[in-house]
Amino acid sequence: MANLELIGVRLKEARTRAGFTQEQVAAALNIARGQISYYENGHREIDLTTLMKLADLYGYSVHYFLDDSPTVEDDKISVAFRAEALSKSDLDTIAWIKRFTRNLKELNDLTNAR
Repeated sequence: MANLELIGVRLKEARTRAGFTQEQVAAALNIARGQISYYENGHREIDLTTLMKLADLYGYSVHYFLDDSPTVEDDKISVAFRAEALSKSDLDTIAWIKRFTRNLKELNDLTNAR
């Protein structure tokens, strides 16, 4: 599987696990829904900024989407919420919470490694 296809498969799986529709994700990133579909189908390259935003929203590190053999359990940050009728502001808040939680986990891992 080519890199674009592999990234696309992981993006779609992450979105589905997070309980988002392509429309919700597109609204959160302020891009067309078709862009999300192109990324998920491996038909279009994704820039790092967009990949970082998606990773934050889905609760994964960018590494998960780019690594040849990532571990979902070690990489995913879960936050429970209801996915219906979320505003862009709600999605921004969810992404911030997941990013904050991921950073806190990484800091804890670093301090516990000593």
